[in-house]
Amino acid sequence: MITKYTNLNDIPQAKYEGYVWMSDEKKPDVLPKDDFDFTSVPTNPFVIEALLYDRANNKSIIVRHTGKYHIVEYDLSKLPDDAELVDVSYLPHRLGNVKQLGFKQLWIPETDKNCEGWPVLTMKAIIFVGFINEEKNKK
Repeated sequence: MITKYTNLNDIPQAKYEGYVWMSDEKKPDVLPKDDFDFTSVPTNPFVIEALLYDRANNKSIIVRHTGKYHIVEYDLSKLPDDAELVDVSYLPHRLGNVKQLGFKQLWIPETDKNCEGWPVLTMKAIIFVGFINEEKNKK
């Protein structure tokens, strides 16, 4: 379900939807289902942040740089059976024609001593699942 990488070169090659924001840029590079060659990223400038979604394999990769890279891959096809996903969307920042960013909140039940040992849903992650460019139906 979750794979952690330590190096950009470990990110699998795929057709990603998302963005890559380099440290020397004012806005991110938007990837509309394109390959991005992470092996060509130099030490400086570096990737500040990247949100990538491989729709074909239902995998999401989140990259953050806070002095070192934090790279996490979520395989949405291998979630626990009792996991619950809740769709959420957010407005983009400097992403051109992208109307919204799609995410799924991952909730997993855990026993809670404060609830007499009953299972309670605990949010474990907010996972990027691509762009939402169509208008939602208004009622």
